Amino acid sequence: MSGTLALSSLIASLDRAQLEHLVRSRRIAAPASVKDPLDLAAELLKPDSVTQALTLLAREDLLLLAAGAAAGLAPQAHDESTARLRAVGLIGSNNSEFSEVSEALHTLFASRGIATEELRALPALVEEPDAGPADTSSWFASALTATGQVGWILRDLERSPAKLNRNGDVASAWLRTVEERLAIPRPDQLVELLRESGLAHSADTWCVAASGDWLNAAHEARWIVLALAAIRIMPPQFLGLLGAARAGSSIAPVVADFPRHYPLATAPTFARIERAAELWERIGITVDGHFSEPGVAALRGDLDVASAPAPVLGLPETAPGIYIQPDLSVIVPGPLTASDEAALAALALPEQLGVASTLRISEATLSEAFHRGLSGDEIRGMIEGLALTGIPQPVDYLITTLSERAGSIVVSPYFGSNGRTRIEFARPELRSTVLVDRRLAHLQFQEPTAEDALERESRPLLSRLRADHVLAALLDARYPARGGGGLLAPAAERKHPTSSESVDPSPATPASRAATAAEALIERVLDSASDGPTDISRQVTLAIRDRSRLQVTVEMRGQVRTFTVVPVSLAAGRMRALDEAAGVERTLPLDAITEVVQLP
Repeated sequence: MSGTLALSSLIASLDRAQLEHLVRSRRIAAPASVKDPLDLAAELLKPDSVTQALTLLAREDLLLLAAGAAAGLAPQAHDESTARLRAVGLIGSNNSEFSEVSEALHTLFASRGIATEELRALPALVEEPDAGPADTSSWFASALTATGQVGWILRDLERSPAKLNRNGDVASAWLRTVEERLAIPRPDQLVELLRESGLAHSADTWCVAASGDWLNAAHEARWIVLALAAIRIMPPQFLGLLGAARAGSSIAPVVADFPRHYPLATAPTFARIERAAELWERIGITVDGHFSEPGVAALRGDLDVASAPAPVLGLPETAPGIYIQPDLSVIVPGPLTASDEAALAALALPEQLGVASTLRISEATLSEAFHRGLSGDEIRGMIEGLALTGIPQPVDYLITTLSERAGSIVVSPYFGSNGRTRIEFARPELRSTVLVDRRLAHLQFQEPTAEDALERESRPLLSRLRADHVLAALLDARYPARGGGGLLAPAAERKHPTSSESVDPSPATPASRAATAAEALIERVLDSASDGPTDISRQVTLAIRDRSRLQVTVEMRGQVRTFTVVPVSLAAGRMRALDEAAGVERTLPLDAITEVVQLP
């Protein structure tokens, strides 16, 4: 017999926390169709949902499902396994079995060649000789490298949010640009970490930064945020096997042991474990496959950014400054303070990031700084505050040259009859370049009229477009333009949101849509369950959906009668049903029905 009714009764008895756990641990194909516990039970007992849940069960849970009372589990293990199975909706509130679950389990066992008897004894693991705890003292190198790389990616997201593809992942074109521009390998791993930690989130079709105070925090606090996010990425089934992890112990035996504890685990689960393990290695939770001491502390939940005093992880002291070479390369001998790091990021791009990093100042990076509104004096002041050996002559020359160019195009409002904007040029060759630049053709530059001799002598250009539009177009094309006549240089004109702007809260990715759909489903089920439907009403509703026959016993006015009917509708506490034997339609009050039996 279908377990829909029994499961719906269990669902109706759950509180919010229990229902959230159930919904988030199971695959629900059509969450929008779920209106009440009966709908949810029907979804959870679909073959795909049941199979997905079974593949994530531990050996003891599978044995209990397959053998029941004959599983031979110790009383405590039996109770714990029963609670886990009930929490994910694979058995009823009275430990009743569901035929849908039994059939799916039999099919899985047959396809994997697993017999119930094989689950009774945990297969022996061939253990390698214990060589003692490994030295993981170099964990800080990976930790500082990863936090530095994440910082650069986060600043890039703040300046220019990343486009999301249809799957909700960051577009590969943006990832390639980051990898080439910032010299960061596999940026997709770190973007996943950013999103899991809440430092970036989706808004419409963009991935935008939400760094908060992270970029201003100490390196220890930064790493803790990333480490806790990396641990959340690991499947919880694997985390449950790490209770014996110690500093210097290897993760490899746990990986090898996983299939013994989860014999039905699928390839996607193993892929998640592998991806998370790579991320752990990258950020220093493990070193060459062995747990670092801070990594174990993060696993145990002993690290908290908000704790006072702040956790001491043993990272190197911050460097007092940087060294700028005549070839414009920048040597950073160690981690910098948050303010120094931000100042350097405004002037240079990385070539190699690590405990000691190499960056490079170039005409492009300084032009970008000028474009963002920094003056030559401000740039010199920033470099003098960072450099331990002063400003090399090549860097000073480059700043001087770019300062002379900066603002050599002045855009101001114009109130003549021939245009709305006046563009002045400090150098004739710059004027000639602008006139032939196809990127600016839409600005429709014009020469002043012959009547205006003064205008013709200064050789400006006019445009019929607004001054702010012209200025934005010139800046986007990387011309050294500035506003005049009270016109301020606009921020880069964007078609995408930033973290400081209000964004459309509607979900934009499959993951965010699924999360929002799950929350709405939970609210609907809780609201429906609060109305207090009885098992009889659920059984009648199920019969209406399945168009099945019921044998109902009714007690009215001291008389007890039994009818065989096909329910048609249920409303206002009354069931309307067709009595095929009598050839009539009956309307029966639910509170008069004392027993319901499903008929084949």
